[in-house]
Amino acid sequence: MSMMRLGLWNIDHPEYHHSAPRRNRRFDEILTYLGQQDCDAYILTETNAAIDLAGYGASVSAESPYRNRSRCYESPNRYHQVGIFDRLKMESVEIEEPVNGLLCKSIWHDKPLFVYGNVVTIKDQWSKDSDKKYSDRMQEQLDVLGRLSSRRCLIGGDFNLRLGWPQKKGAHDRVKAFVNHHGWVWPTETQTETVQHVIHSPDLAADVTIDSSVRHTKGKKDRLSDHPFVLVQVQDGEPKSNAAIAKS
Repeated sequence: MSMMRLGLWNIDHPEYHHSAPRRNRRFDEILTYLGQQDCDAYILTETNAAIDLAGYGASVSAESPYRNRSRCYESPNRYHQVGIFDRLKMESVEIEEPVNGLLCKSIWHDKPLFVYGNVVTIKDQWSKDSDKKYSDRMQEQLDVLGRLSSRRCLIGGDFNLRLGWPQKKGAHDRVKAFVNHHGWVWPTETQTETVQHVIHSPDLAADVTIDSSVRHTKGKKDRLSDHPFVLVQVQDGEPKSNAAIAKS
């Protein structure tokens, strides 16, 4: 049975700017890298609506009201927490968390498949009228995911947590309890290399590979993003418990 290749990557808002060659170079190199991965779909977080992947349809979350002053937001740049690019004819589905989440639906192997991208963010501090905290966003995201628990579904996003991060142990425990409660599978539960995570319904199986070669080295901005690229290979069937993660 055919397997779906899905790429998950926080690309740290690459920018197109006519007078900034370095920024343009990173923008172009990210698109080149994505083309080389040849995925059926991508969940890109901290993305830019200026991105155009040939052969892919595109859906984005509501434009983010949060602004980092070091970024360029001049046209055609628009900052979105989540974008889903696909060759599967996905259609976006309305949800209650439109800024930090994006839900799309497709027919895959003759059955509906829902793909949800999200960011559990601390960036609400950029909005003066918001007093929300990371824990608030976490609860909002878990509430949305809970409403997907009866569906054939794959979730990918930047949860801003990982195993072994003491400040986020409570958050990690909350996600684990949530996954166990709904009988879902969390193949990146024990991952220490990234805060990006994959969760899926029990009628899917997923193997995850991490490419850290695209992530900045410590204290430098010398590569494409501050996050590694996560390749998720999805198929129907009973999933492996804690799917093995291969590090490239």
